[in-house]
This record gives sequence, structure tokens and C-alpha cells, in this order.
Amino acid sequence: DVEKKIFLQNLDYEWRNHLQYLEQLRQVIGLRGYGQKNPLDEYKRESFILFKNLLTKIKENLIIFLVNLQVTVENNSQNKIHGEEKISRNKSCPCGSEKKYKNCCGALSKD
Repeated sequence: DVEKKIFLQNLDYEWRNHLQYLEQLRQVIGLRGYGQKNPLDEYKRESFILFKNLLTKIKENLIIFLVNLQVTVENNSQNKIHGEEKISRNKSCPCGSEKKYKNCCGALSKD
């Protein structure tokens, strides 16, 4: 799930950059006509090179991120202690809502 989210963020970021590069290329490609080259052919060639670079950047960024990813697991030992002790239904709820346990979290558990 984390990998998918990171991949989509990376893809979105790089795609936006790619579109900006294509816009810049479109603006300057007309000058190639002065050099006796077909601007349409030059645009196709250079945009394909930019697309290959886009795919390479996406792969590199994803690999770099996944290599540097550090997963930490929280130890919820306090929750286990509260789960073991029996709470009276008329006492205030331990979640801090100041309601009776039977009207708050105790309503969910049918013990």
C-alpha cells in the first residue's frame, strides 16, 4: 500500500515535469526549420527521448526511495494492559470522552 502511494506520487510529479519539458520543446522546435530540419520529425524524436528519460527517472526515484525506506513498528503495550483489565460499565470511559463506558466504547463490545 505504501509502495503504491509512493509510486503514484512519484509518477504524478515526474509526469508534470515531463509535460513542462514538452511545452518548452514545442516552443523552441520551430527554430529547427532554420537548420533545414523538419520540425515535426525533430519534435517526435526529441519527445520520444524525453519519454524514455521520464520512465528512467520514475524507476530510479522509486528504487532510491524503496532502498532508503525504513519501516518502524510501534509497540502498543499500554493498549494490551487496558484490554486485559475488566472495566465496569458505569465507570467513565478510558478513552477520555467522559461518558460512561457502557455508552461509549463499551457499547461496541458485547461481553
